Amino acid sequence: MFCPKCGSQNSDSTVFCAYCGARIDDIGRKEQAVSQQPQKHPGESSATSSLVCGIIGLFILWIVFSIIAIVQGNKAKKLGFTGGTATAGTILGWIGIVLGIISVIYTMILFVAMDAGGWL
Repeated sequence: MFCPKCGSQNSDSTVFCAYCGARIDDIGRKEQAVSQQPQKHPGESSATSSLVCGIIGLFILWIVFSIIAIVQGNKAKKLGFTGGTATAGTILGWIGIVLGIISVIYTMILFVAMDAGGWL
């Protein structure tokens, strides 16, 4: 059996490496594998939710999802997340709000025009 830390060969029944003292049985390998897993940045989940809400906010319930996208994007930035997903989510949130406001204004103009033309 080879030591996962220093690479030296040990007997199969050995629990600790004879050269560096690292644990080399199955438990030691699992502990080492768990400790070597990359840690997620605390702002990564906020950035991802910002992007998802920004995309959803472009199509449905813009007032809700766009605001959530902006808030989550800003939260991710405050936590120090430097990835582009937080920025993209924030930008999509603002685009969703602008498009939503434009659609409300357009609908109001349409109803006024329909009322003036006698269609209502």
